[in-house]
This record gives sequence, structure tokens and C-alpha cells, in this order.
Amino acid sequence: MTTRAARKLAANPSRALRFASLAVLGLFVSLVGCGPDALSEDESGSAGAAAAGRAGQDGNSGEGGERSDGGPGGEGGDGGSDHSLAIVGCDGETPFEANAQIVRSCLLRAGCNPTFAPVRTISTCVTFNTQASLAGEACNLTSASCADFEACEHVGVAHEDLCGTQTSGTRCEGDLAINCGNNADSDSFYDCAALGGTCGTLTSQDVLYADCQLDIGTDSCAGLPSTDATHYCHSGGGKADDLRYYCWEGQAFGASCSEFASCIDTAGEGGAGGAPELGNANCFFHTDSCQGGDAVSCNADVATVCSGGSQFEYNCGSVGLSCSITGQKEHCLAPGCNAADVDFVCQERCSDDGSSLTFCYGGAPLTVDCADYGFTHCASGMDADSGRTFAACRF
Repeated sequence: MTTRAARKLAANPSRALRFASLAVLGLFVSLVGCGPDALSEDESGSAGAAAAGRAGQDGNSGEGGERSDGGPGGEGGDGGSDHSLAIVGCDGETPFEANAQIVRSCLLRAGCNPTFAPVRTISTCVTFNTQASLAGEACNLTSASCADFEACEHVGVAHEDLCGTQTSGTRCEGDLAINCGNNADSDSFYDCAALGGTCGTLTSQDVLYADCQLDIGTDSCAGLPSTDATHYCHSGGGKADDLRYYCWEGQAFGASCSEFASCIDTAGEGGAGGAPELGNANCFFHTDSCQGGDAVSCNADVATVCSGGSQFEYNCGSVGLSCSITGQKEHCLAPGCNAADVDFVCQERCSDDGSSLTFCYGGAPLTVDCADYGFTHCASGMDADSGRTFAACRF
């Protein structure tokens, strides 16, 4: 038996499967597009799905489930062999060794995506080893470069090879949707063939966008408005992946929920306990179910969490941390650290010169040089809902 979990969407001008933070002891997925209208999001961990963001809007990073390979090789993100990642716990004395590959893959997940403001921070990705918690995230675990990330997520930053000349503007190249100069964060590309569609273009307020067009019949958008503020499901009926889409001038744009998720109409603004609402569709991961209410337990440094009827396991030991329970929340902790260090004391930040990133590894600060991972600088922002700073190495 399986259950499902998801989160609300953010304003996001990139297409990809994304995953939320562990704010409510859950791990959630949504599918996002590159169209003309903006969306809104909270950080509490409800549902997400296929939609789009307006050019010039702030966006949240897309992250993805495992699909077939595709897209051009990415530039950057490959800084060679990992440097030593020895770190000292919150007591200032006890050393331990960080998991260098998990650090690299989480930095790539946040840095190689064309949009900024990751829904799940690098700190959360590393501390809970979230990519190993669900099958839909596992394809990025071994990533060593942006090319690996792109093959996993089927979305990437469009560098000079795609957007570097005056004639290489927003367009379709086969099934590759390429967006140049129409979004505030970064130029981008989406591999529509891997995402369940073909490349198509649409125009809003005289701005051209490329997105993934779905072949699901003209009746799917009959009578529906041209907006990505509402999203709908097209069921694969167990024979194909479910699709989540928005409508623009009678045509469906969106993407597959992937083999790891299903599309379901969720409650509207009335809250998670409300009735399902047509036009409020989201992609939900398949997870194991659990009984007996929300709870968490530790066994050999693995945290087993039951949240909202869904069960998750976070292997703290795989990243050199211990499992400790405080206030019925799972905490993967570095030596000498406590829940307050994870939740409040340690903050993600960039160095004054923008060359290095500090994130929180089980509550203990760890600083890396962005150039060591193929990026040009560190960028930071503020999550409007939590008030917490996030940061990532970027191009």
C-alpha cells in the first residue's frame, strides 16, 4: 500500500520536478514549467505540480525525478576531485568527516538549476541525505557535474552554446525548449522528450516562451482559461505516467509526474483538509504508508518518520551524523549539536567577497569554495515565509 505527499508551488520560471524542505517531516514533489503567469507558494510542505513563472519573477529551484537521459552537456559544476571535507562539530572540538559526494550532489542540485531560491536548501539536502530517501531523487546522488544533473533532471542553464549569440533566442531545437533572455534568473532549457511532451512556443505580453507541449487532445483545454495559475491532471491509467498541465490558447503545456508520482486534484485555498478542487492539481510521490499518527524513531542512526500517513527514512549515518529526536522531530546531528543548531543557530550564507558558501551540516557550519565545484560565485536570498536565509553556488 502506498500513500502520497506533496507541497504548494512557488513562483518559478523553470521546468523540473522539485522537492520541498523537511519542514513537516515529509518529502514532497512538484512539477513546474516556463510560461507567462506567476504562482504563489508557502514553505510548509503541501503540494506541487506542472505550471509556469512570469519572466522577471523570483523563482524557486526545480528538482527532479528519474527519467531517461537527455539535453546538452552542462558547462561548469565539475571542479575535479573533491577536496577534504573535515568538519568540527558544534562543540568546537570533535572532528568528523563529511560525505563529499553528497555535498557535491546537493551543491549541483541547487546550483545547476536555472532558477534560484531552492525549495529545499543545501543544508537540508545534505543533513538528511534527502536524495536517498525517495527513488525519484536518487538519480542525482552520483552527479559530479552539471551535465550529470541535467541528464537526471532534464532541465539546465542555457549557456553560451545555446543563448550566446544574438540569433540564438528563445526557440525549439527538436524537442529541446530553449529560453533566452525572458526570465530573471537564468537562461534555461528543458528536454521535453524526457518530460513527456514535445517543444512548443507561446507568447504572453509580446514575450516569447518555449515550453513542453502535451499531446492529450484538444478537449483537455476546452473552455479553460489561458493561464498557468490553474493546473489539471491527465491520467496515464497505469499504462503511462500521469501528466500535469496548464492551458494556453487551447493547448496543454506541462510534463509527466514521472513513474514515481501520480497527479491528484488537491484542496484549494481553504486548506489541506478541504475538498479536492478542479484546477488545483499536483504531482504526488508514491511513498510507503504508516499507521498510528505522526511519530519518529531512531535505529542505528536511521530516522524513521511517519507523517500524515506517509513513511520516510532518513539515513543520518550515511552522511556521518547521528540520529537524535527532539520535540518529535527527526534530527540528524553533528557532534555536540542540538535541534536549535539545526533550526536556528546555523544559517546559510555567502562570504563577503561572494566566493564561498557556508551551509549547515547537521547543525555545524561547513564552508566550501564555489570555484572548487565549477561555479563562479555564491548567491543568497531570503525565504519570505520562514524568514531564513538560503544560499547556493551559482554561475
